Amino acid sequence: MKPLFKSDALQKQFELDGFVQLKLISIDDANLLLQEYQKVADAHEHINIPYITTSHSNNAELINRVDIVLQKVLTPALDKVLDNYKLLFGNYLVKMPGPGSETEPHQDITFVDETQYASVNIWIALQDTTPENGCMYFLRGSHRLMPTIRPTHDYNWAYEKVKQQIKIRSDVFSAKAGEAFIFNHAVIHGSFENKTNEPRIAAVVAAYNADAPLIHYYLPDKLSNRLQKYSMDKEAYLHFVKEAPPAKGIYLGDKFFDFKQLSEDDFEKLRGDKNLKPKLFHRISNWFTNK
Repeated sequence: MKPLFKSDALQKQFELDGFVQLKLISIDDANLLLQEYQKVADAHEHINIPYITTSHSNNAELINRVDIVLQKVLTPALDKVLDNYKLLFGNYLVKMPGPGSETEPHQDITFVDETQYASVNIWIALQDTTPENGCMYFLRGSHRLMPTIRPTHDYNWAYEKVKQQIKIRSDVFSAKAGEAFIFNHAVIHGSFENKTNEPRIAAVVAAYNADAPLIHYYLPDKLSNRLQKYSMDKEAYLHFVKEAPPAKGIYLGDKFFDFKQLSEDDFEKLRGDKNLKPKLFHRISNWFTNK
């Protein structure tokens, strides 16, 4: 994999765990991004789902507006951390209070050829996040467990049958405002339900190795293993409409991929082969479930 970080130590940790946590922006910048969110809050929250991203709006003008705001603040900070990278697009992430706001364990979609390059999300806390208001958790090293292709939108995820095992073995991370997680799109992650009375606001921007061609996989039929492969650019992603093939992408042809789902035994064997140790996620998650 071509390096993405300027720091050898961060690159090593990223390759091993699939993510790093670091202080990225100041409290003042985090507050500025929160203020900017208030200008577009109605456009997000009227979508009326428990977990909202700007891209859920399918509104290219709004998506572009948010992207410009986020990149203006985040690019100077990221230039100090990342090397030979490009930013793709940014979103606000709004976790509304109440049931249904949990984000189950998942991997993000495929953006690049992951045998050669890395693509990442940079997730920034704009307010302090805890297990109570919906902080993040990661399964360390899960990007290394097995090769996957993650298309849009509905497919048989390899780890669907082992979500509970994933939760038990994940690490939970609170974050202070201005702290960020930079994580491989292939690493398994999720976030807790928001049990407070206020929305939890975060921001995220996608980045990738500047040498990598952008790609997208679309699966027209969940019962089929026949993927449509597209060449993409930022414009194509800004106009991407969920649950449809990318209208501005360039169709490259079909690719077949066997979407096998792991059993509990398969999952434990993979973890054993990679020497990944169990974690204590369930102690924290159960405490907040029973609170």
